Amino acid sequence: MKMIKQTWHVSGHVNLFMGIIGLMVVDLLLGYNQLKFHAALFDPINDMGFYRWALTYGRHYPSNTAWLFILVGLLGILSVNTFVCTTERIFVLIKSRHAFSNTSRFLLRFGPHIMHYSMLIMFLGYLVSYLSAGTHMGKVLLPGKSIALTRPCCTITLEDLAIDYYGGGRMIHMDGRAMDVRATLKIEDETRIKTAVLSFNSPVRFSPLSIHLKKFAPKKKGGMERRKYITVIIKNDPGMKFYFSGMILFTLGLFMYLWDKLSRHTRQEDRA
Repeated sequence: MKMIKQTWHVSGHVNLFMGIIGLMVVDLLLGYNQLKFHAALFDPINDMGFYRWALTYGRHYPSNTAWLFILVGLLGILSVNTFVCTTERIFVLIKSRHAFSNTSRFLLRFGPHIMHYSMLIMFLGYLVSYLSAGTHMGKVLLPGKSIALTRPCCTITLEDLAIDYYGGGRMIHMDGRAMDVRATLKIEDETRIKTAVLSFNSPVRFSPLSIHLKKFAPKKKGGMERRKYITVIIKNDPGMKFYFSGMILFTLGLFMYLWDKLSRHTRQEDRA
């Protein structure tokens, strides 16, 4: 029991936090050079995920990729340090609850700690994404045609493709070039059917999938007729629910923190 208490105390100590930050700065400086001169080694992470990348590129080029594994380890230690430190402060806050004049003031003091926990939840989301997210790159969709996915099992149909071309006459070099694209998709599985419009700034979500527009054709009006199509990136990212949960909690904690600061400032003015 004594060893557990000592380990807990060391895990949440501020000196450990400062040491981790210092090591992360050095590690990121080394990583910057690797990213600058060996970018091709790290580009596949977005397509294949960290786990599969680590077993291939990361494993076979350790001199270039070791900094990233060290960074992941340091982030893990930092997460433990943040959890222990925040939990200890919550215990102290609960023990001193009788010092507060009312319950609302006591509860508002939890704002910073909620923000710390929310950051840990978002870190967990990134970990889940890199370990288990799947990405289908470069799927081509033709108007009226469908593609089928197995994980999760669903079909995606491009029902309509509307491309807006410039025809204002003020910019001659842009005349006839595509300005905007709107692709109407129908996604269906055994229990759901969803119809939505996909564009560059508006991905389509069909839990747990998100569909992103990569490119389309034709990009110029007139001339030789080219068949219309779009290329999409389909992501299956189970970590997204952690991101959204963490962001909601962070917003709640920030609101509580600001409310507490404002109310204390108001009380000080009233006393003055």
